[in-house]
Amino acid sequence: MKKLASILGALLLILVLGVLGFILWQTPSYKGELQLSGLGNEVEVYFDKFGVPHIYAQSEADAYQALGYIHAKERLFQLEMMRRVGSGTLAEFLGPDLLEIDQFFHTLGIPKHAKESNAAFLSQGDTPWKRAADAYVAGVNQFIENGQLPVEYLLLGEKPRPYTLEDMHSIIGYMSFTFAMGLKTDPLVTKMARELGPDYLASLSVQTLPEHHVIPNHYPDSLKTENLLVTSELTALLEKLPVPLLEGSNAWVISGSRTKSGQVLFNNDTHIGFASPSVWFEAHVEYPGFSFYGNHLAGVPFGLVGHTRQHSVGLTMFENDDQDFFEEKLNPSNPNEILIGEQAFPITSRKETIHVKGKDPVEFEVRETVHGPIMNPVVKEIAALTQNPVSSWWVYILEPTKALEALYHINHAETMQQVADAAALIHAPGLNIMYGDKAGNIAWWAAAKLPIRAEKVHSKIFADGSDPESQPKGWYPFTENPQSINPPSGFVASANNQPDTTRSGIFFPGYYYPGERWNRIAKTITSREDWDLESIQSLQLETINEVSVANAKFMISQIDHRQFEDNAQILDDLAIWEGNHALKLSAPTLYYKWLYHTLRLAMEDELGKEGFEAYLQTFMMIRSTRHFLTHEENRWWDNRATDVLESRAEIISEALKISLEELSKQFGDNSRDWDWEKAVTIEHPHPLGVQKPLDKIFNVKTDAVEANEEAVNKLAFKLNGEGIYKVTSGPAMRIIMDFADVEGSVSVLPTGNSGNRFSRHYADQKELYTKGKYRPQLMNEETIKEKSENKIVLKPGN
Repeated sequence: MKKLASILGALLLILVLGVLGFILWQTPSYKGELQLSGLGNEVEVYFDKFGVPHIYAQSEADAYQALGYIHAKERLFQLEMMRRVGSGTLAEFLGPDLLEIDQFFHTLGIPKHAKESNAAFLSQGDTPWKRAADAYVAGVNQFIENGQLPVEYLLLGEKPRPYTLEDMHSIIGYMSFTFAMGLKTDPLVTKMARELGPDYLASLSVQTLPEHHVIPNHYPDSLKTENLLVTSELTALLEKLPVPLLEGSNAWVISGSRTKSGQVLFNNDTHIGFASPSVWFEAHVEYPGFSFYGNHLAGVPFGLVGHTRQHSVGLTMFENDDQDFFEEKLNPSNPNEILIGEQAFPITSRKETIHVKGKDPVEFEVRETVHGPIMNPVVKEIAALTQNPVSSWWVYILEPTKALEALYHINHAETMQQVADAAALIHAPGLNIMYGDKAGNIAWWAAAKLPIRAEKVHSKIFADGSDPESQPKGWYPFTENPQSINPPSGFVASANNQPDTTRSGIFFPGYYYPGERWNRIAKTITSREDWDLESIQSLQLETINEVSVANAKFMISQIDHRQFEDNAQILDDLAIWEGNHALKLSAPTLYYKWLYHTLRLAMEDELGKEGFEAYLQTFMMIRSTRHFLTHEENRWWDNRATDVLESRAEIISEALKISLEELSKQFGDNSRDWDWEKAVTIEHPHPLGVQKPLDKIFNVKTDAVEANEEAVNKLAFKLNGEGIYKVTSGPAMRIIMDFADVEGSVSVLPTGNSGNRFSRHYADQKELYTKGKYRPQLMNEETIKEKSENKIVLKPGN
């Protein structure tokens, strides 16, 4: 018996030592010397307390090669996932479950567009941005060849292929798709229009309503640039993506007239789906004549958000409508042609081959009209709407992207004019470029190529592809785009809401949010003139939603309180709710449950269960709710499955009854126990975390946060009947910088700067993030070198 115990003890010791050895083997080192072939001179890389690399090089090429190597060292598997999404090669790497996703992306045209964009990029010749990108690619590939690959490759039994410039364009394509709201919205709106009619649409906010808040323009003459049905089935398909979708954002820049220092105060928090690792990788790059601290996408050498000592640039989603759907009319005499008026146009086709892990390759056909790819085969909701081909006309794939060139210029700009010129190069996706500088300038540009639509075309309902008068009419020049340069108000801000009209008076359509965040930002900023880095944090962390308060009060006004005397306490709590989402409050717990059942009882009979679930995941739900509740002619209230005519008050009262019963079962009869934190969960999922028990290893869980629908500190979740709200997206970073002290700027990431599970920087910022704290963005060379405990020296090698 003792011998058996000894053997078991020895085996356990061996197992423990093996696990510890494996962890030690996989733990990345942040010290030492390495050789990189192609370097001109030695490069020093200092890592600060939170694993942010500070790269000191003697030339631009050396700097970007070092960045590529370090970026791959920290985020290679994330890069792998992003390039495979954009190139339509997920099934080759992860297996047949991802085949439909690959077919969808190939049909949409993103892999094809990446090839075309890369060819156009190469045709420009030996440009500075190409040399920088080539150096970055060389750095990535040297890590792939010689570095310690992340454990994910070992678990999948795979090795990464070399990284290419085409992969880089594939990643830009992935990013651009995440902004494409049309596929998530237009089929559903078309279904409503065809099956229910205009009376039902009138109770929704398909387009921006008068009560919504718009971003004001301010066009100066001194700064001019050159012209240059979704239902739950599609949602479920997109949920298979192993990378997060970009969802929204806030940014505001305050001029010195409203700050304590008299200098510009810059703020940005991009809203992106939560993931492990989070999207942004922070890096600080220095070489003679250049100093930049940026937030980078894996695989992209230039920061999408970042600052020099002279200027700072941030972004939010413009949310402009840049995707239309044309229902085609086939030529009766030739099914491989469509008709536009009396003229016939060919339907072209191409064969795509998708390699599938463990299976034979799959070949399929993509058919295209003059309007774009036919989406019926890959979007079941479109196929269910019509037997006619429906083509996707998407601005992004109409011309090669110049995003890399634009980002290079933005990172290296020395003047506001140069940033404006770079913004004009961005044709899609639509971005709000936010700007501030040491000279005191503040600016916002809506960067996108805006199409001119025919007056008869409704941008969110399928157009008649055969009507000559419905065809695209051309483009507005960039100088027409909404923008604001040094406005008298003393600030610029964007929060995914509707910009005011273009210079010529066009109210450009989009998938905009109602402006509640923007209104809170604007009201708060204009309330004082002594803002500084510390005081502005309260605004960036605010979880108040004033419209939800108004909705709750209206719903309460519709019920007969005598029917709910036993629940007077929770209704009183809701009546005095001020719209914040503190974790110990019970009012949000009732409000969101009640709102869900109110909308469900009103809409599910018309849309069906899947259609209603799809509606909850579109921008329309958030921006329609207030109008939906208060619109006197709202036909949705009547349940079409009954012979009686239900009223608004009846539906709202029934929804409250159901909600109270469910919450009592969920949290107990005492409403004092219905704390908001009990209803909120938050987890940052890893691509491999979908497989148990790998979720325990790779996913990052945190304490509850003040989840909310549309506050400034937007921590979003899907409205549902279960009453447990999983926060799926939120600020992917929070940046604040006062130009009076650029080197004292602060930020925070949701998890950490490293994507290596065994790095101490994998999740070392999660507590700062959930507690609303910040950490420095170091740029002072003396401070960095003095305080850094970790340094890698990259030396020229053979």
